[in-house]
Amino acid sequence: MGKAKPKLCEICGAPIRGPGHKIRIEGAELLVCDRCYERYSHKKPGTFSTMPTGRRPVRRTHIPSGPKPRNTGRPRTERPLYQEEIVEDFADRVYHAIQKTGKSYEELSHEIGLSMNDLRAIAHGYREPTIKEAKKLEKYFKITLIERTGQEVQEKATVPKDYEPTLGDVANIRIKKRKK
Repeated sequence: MGKAKPKLCEICGAPIRGPGHKIRIEGAELLVCDRCYERYSHKKPGTFSTMPTGRRPVRRTHIPSGPKPRNTGRPRTERPLYQEEIVEDFADRVYHAIQKTGKSYEELSHEIGLSMNDLRAIAHGYREPTIKEAKKLEKYFKITLIERTGQEVQEKATVPKDYEPTLGDVANIRIKKRKK
């Protein structure tokens, strides 16, 4: 009887010592050596195999809830034309609003939906509320804590008709397209 034929790495062709590693590259399952496993799976040999052994993969079916949204051809709005910022005297406004109600911090925390410590810290100015917290406080106390600062809408630069792009312009355009 002859020797058993050594297993060869399906990437580099080197003989595989030991059982080898199974990895998946672009949908293909490959048997590879330690070096290729480390290079292509970005893990050290012996840590764990990217392919489960002895188990069948769990198939999950996704049932979409409702109809798929159609592409209407309209461009998406990039970002709002204003920014939301918390007013500088937020602590005074919240503190006076709490005093007007005559309720304890504990009662208010349950009604507003903030923790008692957060409510106290905001009212005494130890920390600034998040936009979400400020909206809750505005709604409950009917006070203004968020001010909107407008941004100027920048017009797109127009390109003259006799303009011929250079190699650098073309490279910049391709880089921008790749980032999207």
